[in-house]
Amino acid sequence: MSRLLALALLAAATPPLTAPLPAQAIPERPEELRFAPSTFEPPPVDGLRFELGNGLPVFVVPDRSLPLVDVVLALPAGDRNEGPGEDGLASMTAAMARRGGAGDLGTEQLDDAIDALGARIEASSSWSRTVLVLDSGSESLDRGLELLASILFEPRFDEARLEQAKDNLRVSLLAEADDPRAVLDREWLRLVHGPDSKRSRRLTEASVAAFEPGVLARFHRRHWRPEGTVIAVSGDVETESLVARLDELFGGWDASVSEAAGEETDQAGRPGGGSPGDEESEASPDVAAASPGWRTIDRRGPQAAIAIGHRGAVFDTWDDPDRWALMLLTEILDGPGAVSRLRSRLQLEEGLTYRVLTWFDLDVVRAASVSAGRQGGGEFRVFLETAPESAATAAAAVLEELRRLRREEVPENEIATARQSLLARLPLLFDRAETIAGRYAEDELLGRPHAYWAMYRERLLSVTAADIRRAAQRFIDPEGVAVVVVGDSAPSVDPGVRVERVPAEPERDVAGDSGQQVAAGIGRQSLLR
Repeated sequence: MSRLLALALLAAATPPLTAPLPAQAIPERPEELRFAPSTFEPPPVDGLRFELGNGLPVFVVPDRSLPLVDVVLALPAGDRNEGPGEDGLASMTAAMARRGGAGDLGTEQLDDAIDALGARIEASSSWSRTVLVLDSGSESLDRGLELLASILFEPRFDEARLEQAKDNLRVSLLAEADDPRAVLDREWLRLVHGPDSKRSRRLTEASVAAFEPGVLARFHRRHWRPEGTVIAVSGDVETESLVARLDELFGGWDASVSEAAGEETDQAGRPGGGSPGDEESEASPDVAAASPGWRTIDRRGPQAAIAIGHRGAVFDTWDDPDRWALMLLTEILDGPGAVSRLRSRLQLEEGLTYRVLTWFDLDVVRAASVSAGRQGGGEFRVFLETAPESAATAAAAVLEELRRLRREEVPENEIATARQSLLARLPLLFDRAETIAGRYAEDELLGRPHAYWAMYRERLLSVTAADIRRAAQRFIDPEGVAVVVVGDSAPSVDPGVRVERVPAEPERDVAGDSGQQVAAGIGRQSLLR
């Protein structure tokens, strides 16, 4: 009887399957969406940071859910350290450090040793950083770390493997010359930053021919140094023993053993930092493009690729009020959802674009002079893909929205939606052991205080409509943009605008930032960027 009574009580307490669910109103427009308040607090950094004997910082976040370990070592060296005629050298040095043998192991031996562990080791470089990554099972971690250290300290830059890599790169050069996105990037960087900027350099056949083992070894000795380097580790590890092992392998890395004689250093003593004139130090920079105006590059096809923008904001602190305002402004202009102004107008309302992406560089000059080497600040860019006959209309719509941000204050409901969208994504920056270690390691690499994340919500909540409009007026110049259209130029430009037409094949070399030859970044989601 007691069992029957229990079942009867359970049935009485359970709503029938046919009971109606509470009605939830579906808004007519995306901007009417409302989100629950975010209550996420980033995990504390206390207990995660350690230092090796030479002061090299290590961030360790254990995760015993799987017998796997992720190790990322990032150095503040990259394309920015390249001298004249060295275009692409940072990326090739990183690639060949892994592929060209290390220590006592030749190329095939090194590959076999890594494969035998069931591990993966990669090395890559970008504009501001070089990154070495080890993915390993916890049981083979010790040997994996030994191989990682050998690649870091004793790369062999095997000549035969280097020639093979150069041949592959030459094929890529030819392919990129016909890639509309690569052509767009090359021309846009030249117009925005100027032809003499490091950001505008082109990887050419001459650059590739200059890659020799001795040249790579010299770049390695000069720029792969312990100052500013950081290590992030996550996974199935015991923290104390891991840090002790890392200290054995990397704690004796001394800058004095690097070849630094005669090398120019930045204010922090890092090699290859450039002269003070390379950095924009004004509080209110000239954000206009070096060569504003419309340019078209003929490429027959069903799509046109468009880049619109100019040089970006310059800040000397991570807590500049205008920096927080720009974060919200960027979200309002083109957040990842349909609530953004550009997506709503260009995609949902007018059906003009296949894709729209907005980038506003919000790095800090003080940190940049150490680890990012920003020249004349960062950049502001809107990228579009559309039909050639819609290119002029789509670009004009973007410029109109930029002018509106300068002219009118953003309504509070838009600000609230953008603010909550950013706060809702904050937990994703710390959602796994890997991203936690990487995020805090990237703080160290960039000179960003860990307290930045603790004040993240408060600072976003303090931004007003007046703040956003002021930031737009300070850092967006619709009349100073460079507009580059790669596509069928006949229908793509309003005949009323001044246009400089660029030949379809300007040169047989490759566009853009040589650091893009190999994707790089830390924490994969942060350091490995």
